[in-house]
Amino acid sequence: MRTKLTALVVLGAALAAGAVAEAAPIPVASYQFQSQDDVNAFQKVGGATCKRKWVANQALGIGVGDNTNSCTYRSSVIADSSATYSDLGMTGTATVGGGTPKLQKKSFVGVGVRYSSSAGYFLRVLPNSHKWQYLRDPMGAAGPKLEQSGSGSFIKVGSKPNQIAIRAFALGGTTTSVIASVNGHGVVSATDSAADQPDGRQTVVTAGAKGSGAGTGISGVFDDVLVQVPNPF
Repeated sequence: MRTKLTALVVLGAALAAGAVAEAAPIPVASYQFQSQDDVNAFQKVGGATCKRKWVANQALGIGVGDNTNSCTYRSSVIADSSATYSDLGMTGTATVGGGTPKLQKKSFVGVGVRYSSSAGYFLRVLPNSHKWQYLRDPMGAAGPKLEQSGSGSFIKVGSKPNQIAIRAFALGGTTTSVIASVNGHGVVSATDSAADQPDGRQTVVTAGAKGSGAGTGISGVFDDVLVQVPNPF
């Protein structure tokens, strides 16, 4: 059984190691949700009315409540503040359900890195529409912007798990490489050198409805969540 990390983790300054050859990222935290502790490790950071629960004693459930578009919960991993741009990745399997038939087409689940209250990179999947979205929330008050999107038969319908992954690595520099995939299919490969690139230090899971309307009744379920850093770091 892999070790679970459920206490608040502060990643050392090693996350800001100089630019080196990038290998596959390595996990620094694994959440398999075989205990309530793993569920409790995720704390709400976004959404007015949200409910967190332990689903069938084996997964994290996030329910979207009344008059709420989406809900976001951070993991217990917080990157060290000595790095200007934190090197963080997150992967997990996710399903989505609930909501009205109309909402089900717009319902999404996602993962995000470099999250703060005003920044972040996000990968969302809308399983019932077989679509994905990549959003960038720059530093400041501008809010998230859709950068890329697409569709494909490799995205499974909401009741079946999709493996979603995103990482943002600067490796001590000022240019960030953002890579994302869905079920092993690469969907994003981008660089970000802008002065307003996201500078948050949290990793998050999120569920909700596309657009600005309420996603009442939507439920995202997450399992096998990993937080990653570069290898070597």
